[in-house]
Amino acid sequence: MIKRFNEFVAKHATLALGTMWAFYVFLLYSLLPLVFPKQMDKLMYWSNVIQLVTLPLLAVGTALLGKKSEERAKQDHKAIMEQFETIKKMYQEMQEIREMVDGKNAEKPEQTKISS
Repeated sequence: MIKRFNEFVAKHATLALGTMWAFYVFLLYSLLPLVFPKQMDKLMYWSNVIQLVTLPLLAVGTALLGKKSEERAKQDHKAIMEQFETIKKMYQEMQEIREMVDGKNAEKPEQTKISS
């Protein structure tokens, strides 16, 4: 239960922090010392807190999202290999049919020569 909650928070926080809107928010926050220079020490403190909290959160979220991508890649590979095997069987069947047709075509000219 706790593991699912932690994974949920990590994934969604990673997706939220990886947006342009998050970039714009942090950009505006970084410009606050220009507007409020006397509050620089408090702004730096909160900036450090944000970094200390989000860095491990992003690391965990990125690892979890990468794990899902890896699982999807394995499933895709399995499906592609199954399709490849089907295509190989179809190709072999086509080759057999071609050989049968070529064999019958080779017999027909001989029969026409005999009947002429």
